[in-house]
Amino acid sequence: MSVFRLATLNVHSFIDSQATSNIERLAQLLKPLALDVLAVQEACHTPDNRRNRAQTAFVETRYHSQVLSELLQLSYKVFGDNVRNFGNGILSRYPITNASNYQIEPQASEAVRGMLTVEVDNEFCKDNKATIHVTHFLDHISEHRRLSQLHLFDKHVLTTAQNSRHLQLLLGDFNSLTFEDYSQNYFDQKIRQVRDQNLWEPPYDLVIKKIKESGFQDCFKHMNKEMKNEQLATCAYSTRIDYIWMRGELKNGWQLQECKIFSTENATDHNGILLVDS
Repeated sequence: MSVFRLATLNVHSFIDSQATSNIERLAQLLKPLALDVLAVQEACHTPDNRRNRAQTAFVETRYHSQVLSELLQLSYKVFGDNVRNFGNGILSRYPITNASNYQIEPQASEAVRGMLTVEVDNEFCKDNKATIHVTHFLDHISEHRRLSQLHLFDKHVLTTAQNSRHLQLLLGDFNSLTFEDYSQNYFDQKIRQVRDQNLWEPPYDLVIKKIKESGFQDCFKHMNKEMKNEQLATCAYSTRIDYIWMRGELKNGWQLQECKIFSTENATDHNGILLVDS
């Protein structure tokens, strides 16, 4: 039986909270998942061994993406820079046949965000005419800005999708909440109060609603309808902000078998999400 295993993970510039390289730890966690494709956000991928004196914490990780690629035996890789040598990436066991990188900011900014779109030459992607999009929306500062990023993303999706029957996988760190993930008590104590105390914007779910209105299905929630609160946390603030979305029908007998959150044991400040189709 053919199987396609896909994961997404924010790798925190390939350093942990102590500014130490987390590559080997991530490789040990990811290797048993036997991934076919890994999407990463906050990926730095300096192309040579020159030291970046302005970012001394990154010195130990100057070979980061290449090392992870070799350790996981995901030989094909492509990156979409948001800023120089930093952004989203795809590591694949199979050849990457097409790749495009789009800016999803309405105007230039220091914290520019992007979207990397790829096609992969394997059975699952060919059977379903699948396109994989990986992105990282702006942090907790502005839901309005995330909505602007989503608008530009959808513009690119519509122009790159040859017809609506083709499968689209949208994954990454969206910094966005699904209110139904939480009980009222958990929401008030773990989300609303934390945001009030840190003078952040109030919690919104407008981005998630817009993604659903665009026809995307939340793969994790589809497979784990009863999970709530800390069971589905993907970030340090005990909320779910990382997602794998799917739009379109699976063909040729392919079915969604599993979608789960896996712990990174504090190697990075996010947990990952695994999707399995067979």
